Amino acid sequence: MITREFLKSVDLFASLSPEDADALAALSREEVFQKGQVVFRERDAGGKLYLILAGVVEIAKAAAPGAQPLPLARLSRGEILGEIAAFDGGPRSATATAAVVPETHLATWEVAAFHRFLAARPPAAILILNGLLRKLSGRLRQTSEAVQTLVRAL
Repeated sequence: MITREFLKSVDLFASLSPEDADALAALSREEVFQKGQVVFRERDAGGKLYLILAGVVEIAKAAAPGAQPLPLARLSRGEILGEIAAFDGGPRSATATAAVVPETHLATWEVAAFHRFLAARPPAAILILNGLLRKLSGRLRQTSEAVQTLVRAL
């Protein structure tokens, strides 16, 4: 079960009021994935948003059709995933797989329910969306630096 205390321990949700944290926790479900089990695949529809409660999720992207996926990131407790498809309405941009430890526990929100929560609670929406923008900006910055490093190596 996802609790207010857990949500408040995550940077993205730390500033939520107790009432907003309780409401968001009530909308979530917990899913458990075994090591090696796919959470979602690249190009799948993005109907859920995920938060890692415990464990590790590896994010990978196909380099070419039929080729081994290239690992992009390893995410752990408190990290959100599935946010790109959840907010742009497009397909999943990469594959997410439970990794490293025997079990990975994820909080999940149906995207439509998450969007209704944001629409009904504007102050919470501002806090969450600002946090997501910071998170996505950080990831974009890391990607840009990796591309720059790769270009220099060519």
